[in-house]
Amino acid sequence: MWEWKMKTFKQHIIVDGYNFILRTSRIDPSDDEALWRAREKLIHQLVAYRGNKQLQITIVFDGQDVKLPGKTSRPSGIHVLFSQAPQKADPLILKRIDQSTQKGNIILVTSDRPLALLAQAQGCQIQSVEDFISRISKREKQENSNKYEQKMSKAELEEWLELFGGKINKSEQNKAREQGKS
Repeated sequence: MWEWKMKTFKQHIIVDGYNFILRTSRIDPSDDEALWRAREKLIHQLVAYRGNKQLQITIVFDGQDVKLPGKTSRPSGIHVLFSQAPQKADPLILKRIDQSTQKGNIILVTSDRPLALLAQAQGCQIQSVEDFISRISKREKQENSNKYEQKMSKAELEEWLELFGGKINKSEQNKAREQGKS
């Protein structure tokens, strides 16, 4: 039996897997292969979202008629759970929340209103699938834009100019000086 512990993570996101997939993908839930691809896509998105953050993510899926092509390894901090057929994911999600000693650090991502209300009554934060997608998109845009907007110090700028034979005008010198102070 998998033990439920949140020792080293400040925040724990629990994702209602099929609720997420069916709100964001146009797939036939009876198409096992399409469902498997959608699960893998969701898992990869959440692995990328987690990155190096001190964050635990648990994705819970209904276990009914689950056909998996084989077990794949997951990075630390990512857990994928399937309820046992014929149980739905909701009772397993609520059980995991109930077992936690840090319910206030849990964010449940679901657009299933009855599940959200029950989890909220236990002290969890709730985020709809749509809001979570928006959060992921904003963070990705921010990380991508910051990746290429690094400021150079005055010394670095002068070194580049020396290496590549460029000239700098007075306004660029002032701007470089200001950036070098930060």
